[in-house]
Amino acid sequence: MTMVIDKFDKILKDRCRSLAKAVSAKGYDAMLLTAASNVRYFTGFSGHDSWALVAGPRVYLVTDSRYTEQAQGECPACSIICRKGSIIDEIAKILARCRSVESLAVEEDIPLKACNGLKKKTKVRIRPVSGVIEKLRMIKSEPEVESIVKASEIAVKAVSNALKTIRVGMAESELAGRIEFEMRILVSSASFDTIVAFGANGSRPHHFPGQTKLRKNDVILIDFGAVFNGYCSDMTRCYAVGRVSTEYRKAYEAVKSAQAAGIAAIEAGLSMEVPDSAAREQIKTAGFPQYGHGTGHGLGLDVHEFPAITRLCKQKLEAGQVLTVEPGIYLPGQFGIRIEDDILVTETGCRVLTRDADKSPELEVLDI
Repeated sequence: MTMVIDKFDKILKDRCRSLAKAVSAKGYDAMLLTAASNVRYFTGFSGHDSWALVAGPRVYLVTDSRYTEQAQGECPACSIICRKGSIIDEIAKILARCRSVESLAVEEDIPLKACNGLKKKTKVRIRPVSGVIEKLRMIKSEPEVESIVKASEIAVKAVSNALKTIRVGMAESELAGRIEFEMRILVSSASFDTIVAFGANGSRPHHFPGQTKLRKNDVILIDFGAVFNGYCSDMTRCYAVGRVSTEYRKAYEAVKSAQAAGIAAIEAGLSMEVPDSAAREQIKTAGFPQYGHGTGHGLGLDVHEFPAITRLCKQKLEAGQVLTVEPGIYLPGQFGIRIEDDILVTETGCRVLTRDADKSPELEVLDI
């Protein structure tokens, strides 16, 4: 157990050294981390309402009495400070003690009020920076990939268990709640609000599960994910109940082909536009309208991370990235179909993390 803790401690120290080096290259002496996922990535702290300051070899974690004991257990390499006043005041005090820090980088999306408040409290030059943290978090280590795989296994089992309770007349909200309940039983939680859409509601990509009831002949879209060690999985599956229309089957086959083409086009060194275009070409060839969202996105401690699989993203595919591939077809008033899996980019191509089969999943008709 001690060996595992020491290994994780080394990983965190290496990450902080990489961050300090990257920030220094941009002309800053330190970096302030405010987003919970960034704080966790560089310190190991899984709580909330806490900030971290990386100043050269020193890492300060500013938290409060609710999390002090937790922080002491999770962050042995950090100087843990339990604040009595505001978090901004405490950061200002640390900066005053760190005389070598004359310039401070902050996250690009730090709340404006917090940034302005900090500027009033310190003489240190403060500037938002972008791309530094995103690039460091973009490449996943083996333990990170293993956590995403475990999160996907939990999610798949939770949905499988929940579908055993499905019945005609069940509401979308009930099925969504059941899926998340099953995740809790498996000592996990949903990585985002589970999407369950019956029938025509599936044409809304981010439909919120409501009181729409399952019919005897119906179609179901479920977008779901679980968390393991803080890492997220993100999958979408479609199911049918009773008779399935010819148009739905045709659309499903088109989406299945689009996902397969998108995954097959993933290769380190290529642009993100390559898998995006490969997937969209299949939808176009089948005669269906193009989906408006990206073909995929990065995945890790956050369910949506850099980079994105779109023609607008300039980042190249690199070994170690974990990305979703999720093309879809959405016909308002009829149905929506999306198939989504999590993909690891490798030196020789890619590896699907969220299923054992090489092929995109066939349409499953539920027997209820």
